[in-house]
Amino acid sequence: MDTKNKYILNYWWAANYGANLTAYALQQIIDNSVLVDNSDWSQWMNDKKQKFHLKFSSKYLTITPVCRYISSLMNLNKTCDTFIVGSDQIFRPQINKRTFETFLLDFATSDKKKIAFSASFGVDKENFLKETDSKVIQRMKESLKSFDCISVREKQGVEICKDLFGVDAEWIIDPVFILDSFKYKELAGISKKKKAPLIASCMFMKKDKKIDKFLTEKYGYRVVELHNSKYTIEDWLNTIKTCEFLITNSYHAICFAVIFNKPFICLSKDMGAASRFESLFEMLGIENQSIDSIEEIYSKDCIFKIDYEKVNKRIAEERERGLVFLKKALDAPAGKYEEKQKVRTRFLEEKLCQLEQQATLAYQIKKSLWNLWLIIFYKFLPEPLKTIIRKLRNMTKCK
Repeated sequence: MDTKNKYILNYWWAANYGANLTAYALQQIIDNSVLVDNSDWSQWMNDKKQKFHLKFSSKYLTITPVCRYISSLMNLNKTCDTFIVGSDQIFRPQINKRTFETFLLDFATSDKKKIAFSASFGVDKENFLKETDSKVIQRMKESLKSFDCISVREKQGVEICKDLFGVDAEWIIDPVFILDSFKYKELAGISKKKKAPLIASCMFMKKDKKIDKFLTEKYGYRVVELHNSKYTIEDWLNTIKTCEFLITNSYHAICFAVIFNKPFICLSKDMGAASRFESLFEMLGIENQSIDSIEEIYSKDCIFKIDYEKVNKRIAEERERGLVFLKKALDAPAGKYEEKQKVRTRFLEEKLCQLEQQATLAYQIKKSLWNLWLIIFYKFLPEPLKTIIRKLRNMTKCK
């Protein structure tokens, strides 16, 4: 049995129900896997107020010590044979510029396997080109060529990989579908929320506050908002599992509505990333069930009732395909040594330049402060002390 660590990098540390459950699912699927704490400190501090993800991660996830510094990331090479990035939008620089670089795995040594599993660019090729700097695209091209295996969550991601980066990628379903749904039912069963007929709402950037009242009046159920709530992850799952229907513009909320076989209203286009939903619906054989605007809800019935008997069969097929890809990727020996060495060398050179720049800046600041201190106080000092300072100053001059 393989006992070496497999390190996973994704957004497990974000205060986001979908990101937390994606990380949970992937770690459950992959034996001896450990999530890397490459968290964005500023984002982590901002999210800490919500706490639900911190409780979940401490209870259910296996995580490394903090690896926010390059030396910590490089030390991971000593205790693993494989690095895995995914799922979620880890290949979308616009999402998190502070931690994006680590998802390219340039710090990995050439003997380590580098796998992207169901990774996402978040948008189609046209929008990716619009929002991503050309230098970043070139950087990604070089880095992704050093990956041993790449799979992407959206069909559009296959096109991006081929056309922009010159690499082949396989279209694989989100890890939350690959984990047996029984695991989520177990988590939902921990919730202490009482079951009651309700409409679950999980809306990012909700603008129309009247919609909840309208839905309650039309369908006879109160609306419970799940986004930015004080719900635990177990509560969040249980509410979707037991609701009458879900209204959302959240990708992972839709995933769990499908997993629990619930009716839903999907507003994907107002998030500017409709390709994520369209790709999922195409993979599962569901006609595009998204609506363009919340205004449509006022004029027609937008609850989509899915033939879940057919959808569940498709999920089972895609789950098996995902597991086959993962087993093949994990069992294969590491390769692409030259490509890996190339990106690692570039990575080390860049970090060395950054350290040199920081050292130069620090030196200039110290020198300026020293000179300022001399200008202000030097003339008031006794002559013997002035002599000592002159000697010290001569010793610290750059030659």
